[in-house]
Amino acid sequence: MFFFLRFFGFVVLLPSLVHAATLGIPGNGAKLSGVSVISGWKCEAEGDLTIVFNDDGNHIPLLYGTERTDVRDAGACSDVDVGFVAIWNWGNLGDGEHTAVAYDDGEEFARSTFTVTTPGTGFLTGASKQVTVDDFPNPGDTTVLEWNQGTQHFEIVDFMGSGPIDLGECVEGLTLHPGEMCSGSLLAIDFIVSVNEAGDACIATGLDRLDGCYPDPESLPPTLATAGITATRHADGSWTIDSLPPGS
Repeated sequence: MFFFLRFFGFVVLLPSLVHAATLGIPGNGAKLSGVSVISGWKCEAEGDLTIVFNDDGNHIPLLYGTERTDVRDAGACSDVDVGFVAIWNWGNLGDGEHTAVAYDDGEEFARSTFTVTTPGTGFLTGASKQVTVDDFPNPGDTTVLEWNQGTQHFEIVDFMGSGPIDLGECVEGLTLHPGEMCSGSLLAIDFIVSVNEAGDACIATGLDRLDGCYPDPESLPPTLATAGITATRHADGSWTIDSLPPGS
């Protein structure tokens, strides 16, 4: 739908905001998986909004009237409560290319073609996995992902930007804040101590019995205290090295 605007003798064809609409998810060419939402916006709904996948005739209801300040601020609509949404498991559609057609009171107003990939089933249960992705989202960054059965996605559970700041040698009295590290050697074993964004003290030595991240001094391996290494965690997530054995 269009309306005409006369300006200095010219006739300009502009889209009517009332009929402006966008199907954001699934967008055209999108690659989707897991449980997420069908969403978009329409400046004005004439009736019930629905969506149909693959022309199967099954109209899935869309909740209309959710707040979209971004759409209003961009000037696409004059009102703010113009969003529509529905929870959807893309695995229901199966692997491959699909089409989506959005309707307002039975009249089409948007469509898209997209691709779905599943982990071999529409809803995966009983699986668990944590993976580390290096150099994401930027070179030097480390992102840890963990499988979430509810969302059927890998979710971000830890992130370390471009590596911790190196404070040099670990010495008594040194305080490490989240995102900082120090290093040293004990009994010919090189070690690195860092504090992650959650405030856990992380130890890296190459020895399984010592390596790991620890939320408080009580959870540190007893071997450290036996060797004369003690530390205190503070309320802001920083750690202070209280003692080190001589010669370390």
